[in-house]
Amino acid sequence: MTRRAEFEAVMKRIQNLEEYEIEIVVPEEFEFNGPVPFDMEIAGGVAWVKVIAASMEEAKFKVNEYFESKYK
Repeated sequence: MTRRAEFEAVMKRIQNLEEYEIEIVVPEEFEFNGPVPFDMEIAGGVAWVKVIAASMEEAKFKVNEYFESKYK
């Protein structure tokens, strides 16, 4: 892939990014420890997480990955 093609691919991805709000049930063991990469509100065991992503699927993946990484 040429540099121009790489640049165009990156620009296309940037142009397609949107903000999604993902709702997830927060595990009881969850605790904040370290940086939080998202704008997040937690109430009553549920979190609403705002994520910048190219699709809803990518946004859900990022949120699930964040919450799951806290327990590994």
